[in-house]
Amino acid sequence: MISSFLTAAGLGIGAGINAYATLLVYGLLARWMHMSGELPRFFSSTPVLIVLGVLYCVEFIADKVPAVDHVWDAIHTFIRPAAGAVVAWASVSDKIPHGAVIMAAVLAGGVALGAHVAKASIRGASTVTTAGFANPILSLFEDVFAFATAIIAIVLPWLVIAVIAAVTLFFVTLWRKVHPEPR
Repeated sequence: MISSFLTAAGLGIGAGINAYATLLVYGLLARWMHMSGELPRFFSSTPVLIVLGVLYCVEFIADKVPAVDHVWDAIHTFIRPAAGAVVAWASVSDKIPHGAVIMAAVLAGGVALGAHVAKASIRGASTVTTAGFANPILSLFEDVFAFATAIIAIVLPWLVIAVIAAVTLFFVTLWRKVHPEPR
């Protein structure tokens, strides 16, 4: 059951950064790994994969344009947590009891919201400090991070602990640089 919660948390992190990349990875892996269940079959269906691929391409372009990426993030404040909860539900629904599935989906939605807020905050700071020039680079990093986190969450869920530790260390280090201790 712990690995199911780690899968849910990892998918939530990925969905909070890039929902369509995470859903696309899930759908492709569900097809490739022949996952059972109604939701994995839905996400691995060709029409759904095509829609997710198109949405990912739209996000890929929108996320590289500094003014557009902020509007995109504002809209996705509602979409990314929902996507995190849905993909977590799909990934664990046939593995753990129903009550635990609900808890995993809520966990993933909350983690997705937290990851989304962190992403949007970093993007806002990047726009202010670099006039938006760093945003496309950040966006590419976010895309790779979302894809990698989704793969790790599904294939090697225990590595999600390392992802969470690395992200936490990054933000603690960033916080200390921005807010140095008084002497």
